[in-house]
Amino acid sequence: MVSVSWLGRIVRLSVVPTAVLGLALAVGGEGQALAVTITGGSMTLNLTEGKANSISAFNAYFDAATTRAVCLSGAAPGNQAFTRPTAGTVLLSDPIRPDGVSPTTGDGRARQSTTLDIDPANVLGSWTTSSDTGAFVSNDGEQIAMTSMQRWTGGFTGSLLYGDFALRYTGTVLALTSNIDFLNAKFATIGSPSVAVVGNNLTIAGDLLIGDALQLLDPSAAVGTTFGDFSLTATLAPVPEPSTYGMALAGLAVLGCGPWLRRRAARAAV
Repeated sequence: MVSVSWLGRIVRLSVVPTAVLGLALAVGGEGQALAVTITGGSMTLNLTEGKANSISAFNAYFDAATTRAVCLSGAAPGNQAFTRPTAGTVLLSDPIRPDGVSPTTGDGRARQSTTLDIDPANVLGSWTTSSDTGAFVSNDGEQIAMTSMQRWTGGFTGSLLYGDFALRYTGTVLALTSNIDFLNAKFATIGSPSVAVVGNNLTIAGDLLIGDALQLLDPSAAVGTTFGDFSLTATLAPVPEPSTYGMALAGLAVLGCGPWLRRRAARAAV
């Protein structure tokens, strides 16, 4: 007997000619890679203020629809909810833009699209990587896109915007890029990340570490300094079941063995 694992189901076939078995394996064979997309979820940041001039004081938070001009000039605290669990900390949730949803363009923002599809059994191994130049991580790989905009103030004139975030993987580091004003800027990296898929949820959690782009902007920002906690929960599309067509093909492959098996039995009886 030959046992073939098909998306968690065990299908047992009698030993059959190689050509016929090859058809059955092609329909739903062991090791078949999945490509599961993201349908929603959110990133949660628990931020600690004052770790550098450029992230000194959290001032306002804005949603996906707000233009860059309003993000700069709109009254604090903005139009997106956040809380202050303790003095000097900010807790916020940044929604994930679902796969296949095209963002608004042309108003000064650089909203990102979610392009990641993964094999839930091998998240990082199936994640197409992005190029890392130090202060910048390009968008030539796959990413998870967030939707909101942060405004910070501090020991400098005016205010700074960070947002239109994208979580990208470089092959060694999970990087959170800010894409407003400075595209692909490595705002932060995720320290000691844990990655898991439970049911239809992908979770990624770890420390939020100052990225190289913040240091390029602000010499007081020491790369690798922890300035908060990071967690992300992405809702995955249901794992696809074998199609009726695919199951029919597999059935034909098995049924096609009947004449061969009968001939083999007849020869054995002679």
